Amino acid sequence: MKHSLIILLAGVALLSSCKSKKGGTATPVYAPITEAVFAPGHIEAGGQFTLTALNDGYITDVPAKEGDTVTDGQIIFKQDHTTAAIAQRSATENLAIARQNAADNSAVLNQLEQQLHTATEKLANDLSLRDRNARLYATRSVAKTDYDNAELAYQSSLHNVEQIKQNITATKLSLQQTLINTRKEQETAIANSSYYDIKSPGNYTVYNLLKKKGDLVRKGDALATLGHAGSMLITLSIDEASITKIKTGQTVLTELNTEKGKTYTGHVSKIYPSFDEKSQAYTVEATFDTIPPGLMNGTLLQSNIIVAHKDKAMLVPAACVNPDGRAIVKRGKQTDTIRLKTGIISTEYVEVLGGINIDDKLIKAY
Repeated sequence: MKHSLIILLAGVALLSSCKSKKGGTATPVYAPITEAVFAPGHIEAGGQFTLTALNDGYITDVPAKEGDTVTDGQIIFKQDHTTAAIAQRSATENLAIARQNAADNSAVLNQLEQQLHTATEKLANDLSLRDRNARLYATRSVAKTDYDNAELAYQSSLHNVEQIKQNITATKLSLQQTLINTRKEQETAIANSSYYDIKSPGNYTVYNLLKKKGDLVRKGDALATLGHAGSMLITLSIDEASITKIKTGQTVLTELNTEKGKTYTGHVSKIYPSFDEKSQAYTVEATFDTIPPGLMNGTLLQSNIIVAHKDKAMLVPAACVNPDGRAIVKRGKQTDTIRLKTGIISTEYVEVLGGINIDDKLIKAY
């Protein structure tokens, strides 16, 4: 992208101009000079962004229209969500079953509690028999084998009771884990189903609807352009050679393509820090001092960013100065080629910082 410098002169007449013909002469003059960087651009709504699809599916309805002001959470697009609805219903049913199984009076836990009750009763009975055989064995009324068998039965019952208790604890934990997982699956299914209703994330104006009813969209496809209607911005593209001259707060003079010949004043408000590969330029934003009435989003424009100004500068016509700064200077009867120290350069004029005097004459030779 090319850039240009605009030189603004006030109350100056170059009496002898190099523009007339090759070999003509011109005398340097002092005049105000302003340097500006030219930048094309367009109008963009503040906070403008692209709304995208979160799932694959057909568009079944578009409740919003271009130009509408939508509120936070308002539906702009609806997608077919048959599969998501089935998944949500299945997840809800699984959650109900998991809750029932995890309840204290569930069939699974009741069965284990019944096993524990039976085992506890058997443990009490085996303990009584063991104690009885122990007393009888102490009086040699029963054989040692009978006592050992009673002890073995008691220990087996004791182990069985502990095992059932551990089983109940493990089963409760497993059922609770299943409940947590099924609850998460249901919440995920509800969230996924809600993504098929594409909603506005805030209060915005709908500028462009990029899809219509019946269109098949894929996840990530652009659906609409939204932004704040009350804060229209000037978005400009700046070439690499000029970006270092741009600073926030600089004055911006803008001409809209819809209003040729009329200039609006604004100021640089933001300089994006990265190079845009697509446009091969840097992006700069500016705000209007007064927003033009009826301003339309996307309007093309041209701007000049004022990057430097001098109230008094020595100027000579650009046609008298070689691109490398050399100029043919006539002083009296002597003519010399001199390398000038230059400042601001445009297609029309060159600011001279050193090398000639105000009385010197420059010859058009380039």
